Amino acid sequence: MAKHSFSANFTGSAQDTAAKAKAAIEKAGGKLNGDHNNGDFSVPTPAGTVKGNYTITGQEFAVVITDKPFIVPGSAIEGQVRKFLAEG
Repeated sequence: MAKHSFSANFTGSAQDTAAKAKAAIEKAGGKLNGDHNNGDFSVPTPAGTVKGNYTITGQEFAVVITDKPFIVPGSAIEGQVRKFLAEG
């Protein structure tokens, strides 16, 4: 069962959004495997690794967090993703 799932709208192309997401995750020391349609990711945090997958359909970025540290709230992860997409 997923720990947390959400979706957010973005502007721009799916290709550009996926490329930005990959760059941001890699900058944070994580890995993103996928393309402008779907994929999975893992990002280390001081509390532990956040893992999940994503699907891009139209202008919607849907995320399912499959594993996360207990002390990291899903809403905090969602907030970071929404902030990232709003900067697009």
